[in-house]
Amino acid sequence: MNVDWKFVIEAFPQVLAYLPVTIELTVVAMTISLIIGTIFAYINFKKVKVASQIIRTYMSLIRGTPIVLQIFVIFHFGPYLLTEMFQKLNIQADVYSIKPIYYAFLALSLSTTVSIAEAVRAGLESIDKGQFESGLSVGMTEGQVLFNVVFPQAFTTAWPVLGNILVGLIKSSSLAFMLSVVEITGYARILGGGVLRYFESYICVFFIYIVVIKITELIMKKLEETKLVYRRRQC
Repeated sequence: MNVDWKFVIEAFPQVLAYLPVTIELTVVAMTISLIIGTIFAYINFKKVKVASQIIRTYMSLIRGTPIVLQIFVIFHFGPYLLTEMFQKLNIQADVYSIKPIYYAFLALSLSTTVSIAEAVRAGLESIDKGQFESGLSVGMTEGQVLFNVVFPQAFTTAWPVLGNILVGLIKSSSLAFMLSVVEITGYARILGGGVLRYFESYICVFFIYIVVIKITELIMKKLEETKLVYRRRQC
């Protein structure tokens, strides 16, 4: 196979220009998943009867289906379900005008939420229950104990796993092209298809992902070493 390196050099900045879309997909999906996943983790940790059963069913469903299928269902059946819901609520809205990237945020958040929920729950279970009782005994409210004692330690324990989840999400963001969201992989496919140079286009994507993921790993490792992450030493 003859690689046209001149094309690679010329295509690289064009593909790189779509990196902000990949970053946006990752950051938004990770933020949504982190919030919802933490709530799910705490509910499962506390074993709230009905809510815990519903969440476990949801997690089992997501774990049992491939993300490609989830994306397909959300993109093709999401507008239909929203239309039916809005009609019942007498809300006038054109759901088909919703930008595909919003469906991508939702689709990427589904599986990521499950992974984060499991990681944080494991972190919560690693904490001595006596610390919660000790916090209450010195006059702290339940919320203060959670956010100043329990969750900081739980996230410290779960941090390496959260880093792996983030890296996986960066790579999974390439599936957003199925929803007509053009990020680096999607644009590389378009660019390569125009001149039948798919391999050269994907070489650009390869190097971009390598650099982005390496930077992400370094940032996560640096944060792991800071007092922000290791607040449990102060507890």
